[in-house]
Amino acid sequence: MKKVYGYIRVSTVKQGAGVSLLEQKEAIIRYAEKHQLTIIEWFEEQETAAKQGRPLFNNMMKLLRDKKANGVIIHKIDRGTRNYRDWASIDDLIASGSELHFAHESLDMNTRAGRLTADMLVALATDYIRNLREEAIKGLYGRLKQGFYPFYAPIGYLNNGGGQQKTTDKIRAPLVKKAFELYASGKYNLETLTEAMQKFGLRN
Repeated sequence: MKKVYGYIRVSTVKQGAGVSLLEQKEAIIRYAEKHQLTIIEWFEEQETAAKQGRPLFNNMMKLLRDKKANGVIIHKIDRGTRNYRDWASIDDLIASGSELHFAHESLDMNTRAGRLTADMLVALATDYIRNLREEAIKGLYGRLKQGFYPFYAPIGYLNNGGGQQKTTDKIRAPLVKKAFELYASGKYNLETLTEAMQKFGLRN
C-alpha cells in the first residue's frame, strides 16, 4: 500500500474547536481505506490558506519533495490552498511524481481534465477570498460612516460590546489628554513625556 500524509485545515483557532477538523479527518480516512492508501502522518493546521507561510503545510511540502511519502490526501481543494503560489508548488510536486488526492472532489490528478478542473476550483477559492476581503473592507467603512469605530478601543476609551459606541475611560482619558497637552507645550520629547506620564499613572 502506498504511504501518504493526511492534511486537514481550518482558518482560525476558534474554528479548530469545532467539528470541521474531525469531519475532514474522517472523510480522509474513508478515502484512504477505499483506495488502499496508508496514512503515515497527519498535518493539522489552524491557519488561513489565503496567503503563503503556513508552517505545517510548508513542512509537509518539503517532506514530499524529499520523497518521504508517496503523496497527500486533502479533504477539499480549498483546504489545501486559496492562493496561486501554493497551488503552483503543489502542481510542481504532481509533475515530479507525488500523488495528490482530494477526499471530497473526485479528480484524477494524473489526467489533463482532472488538472484543469482543479485549476478552476483553485481560481474559485482564490476569488472567494478576494470577495471576502472586499466585503470586509466595505463593512468597516460602513461602520465608520455610521459613526462607529470598528476596531479595539484605543487607550482612553472603553469597549462596550459589538455594535456599541466606544465611551471615554474616566480614569485614563484625562491622562491621555494630559499627555497631548504636555507634548504640545514643546517642553517634552517622547522619552521625557513617557517618564512624566508614568508618574501620573499612565503606564500602558
